[in-house]
Amino acid sequence: MTKKNFLFFYIPLTGFLIIFFVFSFLNRAYIQGRVKALVDEQLLATAGILKVHFSRLLEAEYAPDEIFALFPEEEDIYYMALLDESGKLLGWRSRFEGYLPLTDEMIGERRSWIIESPVGRIFNAITSFSLSGEKKYYLYLGYSLKNLEEMMAHSRNNFYLILALIFGVGVLFSIGLYRFQLNYVEKKRELDEEKKEKKRYQEISALTSGVAHEIKNPLNSLALLFEWLHKRAAPGTGEKIAYGKEEIRKISKIVDQFSTALKPIDLHKETFSLTEIISEARSSIDISSREKDVNIRFPQNDDIVMSADKGLIRQAVLNLISNATEASGRGEVKIRAEKVKGRTVLSIQDFGRGMTEDEKKHIFEPFFSTKTSGMGIGLYIVKKIIDAHQGKIRVESEWGKGTTVIVEIPGG
Repeated sequence: MTKKNFLFFYIPLTGFLIIFFVFSFLNRAYIQGRVKALVDEQLLATAGILKVHFSRLLEAEYAPDEIFALFPEEEDIYYMALLDESGKLLGWRSRFEGYLPLTDEMIGERRSWIIESPVGRIFNAITSFSLSGEKKYYLYLGYSLKNLEEMMAHSRNNFYLILALIFGVGVLFSIGLYRFQLNYVEKKRELDEEKKEKKRYQEISALTSGVAHEIKNPLNSLALLFEWLHKRAAPGTGEKIAYGKEEIRKISKIVDQFSTALKPIDLHKETFSLTEIISEARSSIDISSREKDVNIRFPQNDDIVMSADKGLIRQAVLNLISNATEASGRGEVKIRAEKVKGRTVLSIQDFGRGMTEDEKKHIFEPFFSTKTSGMGIGLYIVKKIIDAHQGKIRVESEWGKGTTVIVEIPGG
């Protein structure tokens, strides 16, 4: 991945996560503050109710310990204490015996605070009240924040879980978007190459058509001239005239091949047996392959049926087997045909000299050949035929170990 792609895909994702984190943090802080304010209000409301009861009981001359005994223990209130105006402790009760975090500095005007204790965080509040005789008392309460802490911990865990999910979805989305971009760039590159290829093809087609036209006219004249000479040839010159006629025929054949290579392909699809096509091509090459001591192996029992242009597929198969036979020298050629996920796959393997990396890059280009006598048209036409069928053709080759040509055509 390039630096530009990294910035394009991951900087926005990182920025989104940072914004989400900041807003979530501020939201959690706001909720936590509101919850603590509600706890403060609840504790002070509880203190207000208790103060009314304490006032009545004190005026009824109940002792502080007797008053505490009248109130059931509440789970969230850890301790409560009653102090006189001077701050002297009159009575207290705690869910944890001997634990009452109260100092002289805490006594005064109404206030609240949070302390850390062995049992967790405790919200403290101290409020004052007076009896009818204006005698002043202080009520001290400690409220457990355990439930609040559990709720905040649960909220925090949910926050991290949601953050992780968003991050995961963001990464998957970025990967998907990145792959989409790669596919788009690849398709665009293929389209650009196709445009260049079409332009090149048009240029070559125009040039070849012009050359073919200019060559064909004098060739026809030469052919007529040799026919005339053949009829009036002096004794002993017939062989030379025949040789001249053959050379003209070769030149004409080459011009025809170039013209054929540049013609657009018009498909006429039909259903046929690829196995039979391969067997026919094998048989037609068998005589020349035996002369070269090449064994063409096609261990195919299953009948592979496909829908394509039979004549063009026969031409492509014959060309590929012929090339493999010529490349193998004294060896063998392996042919395999099969159906793979709705595609017809044909592989032709030879054990010749193989190809260099540079040769593999240009092997399907027109007028490129690895053979001394080749014109570089055969494989170019084969690729045109496969492309016309919306198929793919590729070459796997290693220098000194041979070459495998693999053809894939959709449909069965």
